[in-house]
Amino acid sequence: MDFIKQFHSGWAYLVILMGVIFIVSTLIYAISKNQTTPSLRKIGLVTTIVFHVQLLIGLIFYIMKFSALEPSNIMSDPALRLTFVEHPMMMIAGVVFMTIANAKLKRSPIIKMNVVIFAIIGLACILSRIPYDIWLS
Repeated sequence: MDFIKQFHSGWAYLVILMGVIFIVSTLIYAISKNQTTPSLRKIGLVTTIVFHVQLLIGLIFYIMKFSALEPSNIMSDPALRLTFVEHPMMMIAGVVFMTIANAKLKRSPIIKMNVVIFAIIGLACILSRIPYDIWLS
Protein backbone atom coordinates (compact mmCIF):
# COMPACT_ATOMS: atom_id res chain seq x y z
CA MET A 1 0.00 0.00 0.00
CA ASP A 2 2.90 2.33 0.65
CA PHE A 3 4.12 1.91 -2.94
CA ILE A 4 0.72 2.88 -4.32
CA LYS A 5 0.61 5.97 -2.07
CA GLN A 6 4.11 7.03 -3.12
CA PHE A 7 3.31 6.40 -6.80
CA HIS A 8 0.06 8.39 -6.52
CA SER A 9 1.85 11.26 -4.79
CA GLY A 10 4.76 11.31 -7.22
CA TRP A 11 2.60 10.97 -10.32
CA ALA A 12 0.67 14.06 -9.19
CA TYR A 13 3.66 16.22 -10.13
CA LEU A 14 3.46 14.87 -13.67
CA VAL A 15 -0.30 15.50 -13.74
CA ILE A 16 0.18 19.15 -12.79
CA LEU A 17 3.05 19.57 -15.26
CA MET A 18 1.11 18.04 -18.15
CA GLY A 19 -1.98 20.06 -17.23
CA VAL A 20 -0.01 23.30 -17.36
CA ILE A 21 1.68 22.32 -20.64
CA PHE A 22 -1.72 21.44 -22.16
CA ILE A 23 -3.28 24.72 -21.02
CA VAL A 24 -0.39 26.89 -22.22
CA SER A 25 -0.11 25.16 -25.60
CA THR A 26 -3.85 25.26 -26.30
CA LEU A 27 -4.01 28.88 -25.14
CA ILE A 28 -1.25 29.83 -27.57
CA TYR A 29 -3.04 28.06 -30.42
CA ALA A 30 -6.42 29.55 -29.46
CA ILE A 31 -5.12 33.11 -29.31
CA SER A 32 -3.25 32.82 -32.61
CA LYS A 33 -6.21 30.93 -34.17
CA ASN A 34 -3.88 28.29 -35.60
CA GLN A 35 -5.03 24.90 -36.75
CA THR A 36 -4.49 21.84 -34.65
CA THR A 37 -1.19 20.11 -35.26
CA PRO A 38 -0.25 16.49 -34.64
CA SER A 39 2.13 17.57 -31.87
CA LEU A 40 -0.66 19.42 -30.08
CA ARG A 41 -2.90 16.38 -30.36
CA LYS A 42 -0.11 14.23 -28.92
CA ILE A 43 0.19 16.63 -25.99
CA GLY A 44 -3.55 16.26 -25.45
CA LEU A 45 -3.36 12.49 -25.66
CA VAL A 46 -0.43 12.23 -23.24
CA THR A 47 -2.15 14.63 -20.85
CA THR A 48 -5.32 12.57 -20.91
CA ILE A 49 -3.39 9.35 -20.34
CA VAL A 50 -1.47 10.86 -17.42
CA PHE A 51 -4.70 12.12 -15.84
CA HIS A 52 -6.46 8.78 -16.24
CA VAL A 53 -3.53 6.79 -14.82
CA GLN A 54 -3.54 9.09 -11.80
CA LEU A 55 -7.28 8.56 -11.38
CA LEU A 56 -6.99 4.76 -11.60
CA ILE A 57 -4.15 4.62 -9.09
CA GLY A 58 -6.06 6.99 -6.83
CA LEU A 59 -9.18 4.84 -6.98
CA ILE A 60 -7.17 1.73 -6.15
CA PHE A 61 -5.58 3.54 -3.20
CA TYR A 62 -9.00 4.87 -2.14
CA ILE A 63 -10.55 1.40 -2.10
CA MET A 64 -7.65 -0.05 -0.14
CA LYS A 65 -7.72 2.79 2.38
CA PHE A 66 -11.52 2.98 2.68
CA SER A 67 -11.88 -0.73 3.39
CA ALA A 68 -9.86 -0.30 6.59
CA LEU A 69 -11.96 2.60 7.88
CA GLU A 70 -15.14 3.00 9.88
CA PRO A 71 -17.32 5.07 7.51
CA SER A 72 -19.73 6.40 10.14
CA ASN A 73 -17.62 9.42 11.14
CA ILE A 74 -16.30 10.57 7.75
CA MET A 75 -18.56 13.58 7.34
CA SER A 76 -18.02 14.89 10.86
CA ASP A 77 -14.21 14.96 10.61
CA PRO A 78 -12.91 17.64 8.17
CA ALA A 79 -9.69 15.76 7.41
CA LEU A 80 -11.51 12.51 6.65
CA ARG A 81 -14.13 14.36 4.60
CA LEU A 82 -11.37 15.94 2.49
CA THR A 83 -9.61 12.62 2.02
CA PHE A 84 -12.60 10.38 1.34
CA VAL A 85 -15.25 12.67 -0.18
CA GLU A 86 -14.01 16.02 -1.46
CA HIS A 87 -10.68 14.91 -2.89
CA PRO A 88 -11.98 11.94 -4.93
CA MET A 89 -15.03 13.81 -6.26
CA MET A 90 -13.03 16.85 -7.38
CA MET A 91 -10.34 14.66 -8.94
CA ILE A 92 -12.98 12.80 -10.94
CA ALA A 93 -14.48 16.14 -12.00
CA GLY A 94 -11.04 17.43 -13.01
CA VAL A 95 -10.33 14.35 -15.10
CA VAL A 96 -13.74 14.64 -16.76
CA PHE A 97 -13.16 18.29 -17.66
CA MET A 98 -9.69 17.55 -19.02
CA THR A 99 -11.07 14.64 -21.06
CA ILE A 100 -13.76 16.91 -22.51
CA ALA A 101 -11.08 19.47 -23.39
CA ASN A 102 -9.05 16.81 -25.19
CA ALA A 103 -12.14 15.53 -27.03
CA LYS A 104 -12.94 19.05 -28.21
CA LEU A 105 -9.32 19.48 -29.27
CA LYS A 106 -9.43 16.33 -31.39
CA ARG A 107 -12.71 17.24 -33.08
CA SER A 108 -12.02 20.82 -34.12
CA PRO A 109 -9.56 21.85 -36.83
CA ILE A 110 -9.05 25.25 -35.17
CA ILE A 111 -8.54 25.54 -31.42
CA LYS A 112 -11.32 27.47 -29.70
CA MET A 113 -11.22 29.07 -26.28
CA ASN A 114 -13.69 26.53 -24.88
CA VAL A 115 -10.91 23.92 -25.02
CA VAL A 116 -8.72 26.16 -22.86
CA ILE A 117 -11.60 26.94 -20.50
CA PHE A 118 -12.40 23.25 -19.95
CA ALA A 119 -8.72 22.53 -19.33
CA ILE A 120 -8.42 25.39 -16.85
CA ILE A 121 -11.54 24.24 -14.99
CA GLY A 122 -10.15 20.69 -14.90
CA LEU A 123 -6.79 21.73 -13.51
CA ALA A 124 -8.47 24.13 -11.05
CA CYS A 125 -10.65 21.28 -9.75
CA ILE A 126 -7.57 19.18 -9.20
CA LEU A 127 -5.49 21.91 -7.58
CA SER A 128 -8.34 23.00 -5.30
CA ARG A 129 -8.69 19.70 -3.47
CA ILE A 130 -5.19 18.31 -3.24
CA PRO A 131 -4.56 17.51 0.43
CA TYR A 132 -1.33 19.53 0.55
CA ASP A 133 -0.61 18.79 4.22
CA ILE A 134 -0.64 15.04 3.50
CA TRP A 135 0.97 15.28 0.07
CA LEU A 136 3.97 17.36 1.06
CA SER A 137 4.73 15.49 4.28
